Amino acid sequence: MPLSRLHSFLWICVCWPLALMLLWSGDLLGQTQLDSWLAQDTATGNWDGIRDELDQSGITPALNYTTNVLGNPIGGQSQSTAYSALLYGSLSFDLEKLVGLKGSSFFAAGSWSDGRDLSADVIGNFFTASEIFTGDSVRLSETYFRQSFWQGLATAKIGRLAPGNDFATSPIYLNYVSGAINANPLSIPTNIPSFAEDPTAQWGVQATVKSPSEIYFSLGAYNADPSVQVDATHGIDFSFNPEDGVLSMAQLGYRPHSSQKTDGLPGHYALGIYYDSSDYSRLDDPSRVQSGNYGGYLMLDQMVYQEQGVPGQQGLTPWIMLTLAPEEDKNTMPFAAYGGLLYRGLVPGRDNDISAVAIYYGQFSNDLVDQDYESVFEVNHRFQFGPWFYVTPQFQYIFNPGGTGEVSDAAVFGFEISIDF
Repeated sequence: MPLSRLHSFLWICVCWPLALMLLWSGDLLGQTQLDSWLAQDTATGNWDGIRDELDQSGITPALNYTTNVLGNPIGGQSQSTAYSALLYGSLSFDLEKLVGLKGSSFFAAGSWSDGRDLSADVIGNFFTASEIFTGDSVRLSETYFRQSFWQGLATAKIGRLAPGNDFATSPIYLNYVSGAINANPLSIPTNIPSFAEDPTAQWGVQATVKSPSEIYFSLGAYNADPSVQVDATHGIDFSFNPEDGVLSMAQLGYRPHSSQKTDGLPGHYALGIYYDSSDYSRLDDPSRVQSGNYGGYLMLDQMVYQEQGVPGQQGLTPWIMLTLAPEEDKNTMPFAAYGGLLYRGLVPGRDNDISAVAIYYGQFSNDLVDQDYESVFEVNHRFQFGPWFYVTPQFQYIFNPGGTGEVSDAAVFGFEISIDF
């Protein structure tokens, strides 16, 4: 099957019929068979024991397909709908099991993204409506060697890395559909294009040290050449150009009660900083180039209410993310604030569903004389039908799209579907 038709096949023949079947009935399979299928870790099961054999030998395959279908019947530059999708596969190799290298592993991933960007093509706003839209390309993603030390209290990675997987991110952000926060705040890669996010990657090295008291410290250094991230390179431009600059990142964090074995409400607090030594053009005069750019961020999320009987799972978690990039002559969005509430198990009988609400605000640079701010309100509910499948109906309202005051506010309706094969 040609690659250009694969996403359409998955959508028409797999995602849509599956979503309808699970939303309304179990009649197609029978309720017992359906419940058994949904209880599996993946849609394709254990492959008649092959998956267990691979895992025992040190090889773990994974494949996920996620799609967004969104439309803006109100507002924007015009009204339309857009489909976007990402097929992401990976292989993890436990080198201790395979060749006896204690604490060592190797990871390789690839992706194929497809579809249309509703925000760029139709609405004209900054905080992209679809988190899953990442261009139109088949590409090699993260590929790295990982080593753990001191019984897992320290880890180090080297290879093709996505800084966004290790810095300025939280699992909470993955519950939102807007690209404003999933899985990193959009203001950071906008201000520093070298901040690669999955499925793109850069040459880099990253290390994390954890303490028994749940404090951790992470450092990372990456080649700051955003040209290797463009669709046309397919992730296989392995050039390493230190003269293009280096992106350095550091994050200090605290995860109280992060283990379900401990009593107390789980949370995550982190402070991060970065410096990119690349050359940057001034926003008010692109012919003038200055060296270096820096910024920081603050992350807070803390469960404040936990339902009895399910430690660390069901309950209410507020969260906040703030980003700051002081040099307004270089940074499109010097300040941005993101915050919201997330509740797991809000609906009786739907213990694994997640209800989420958030608001995102970004202040454009004063050097962009025709732009001031943009804000987005999002509310959604994730129907978690099993470990491997969810459907998330969502609504977004975009205030002041693009910050110019020339585009009417837009209402975005739609849904996200994700399947682990």
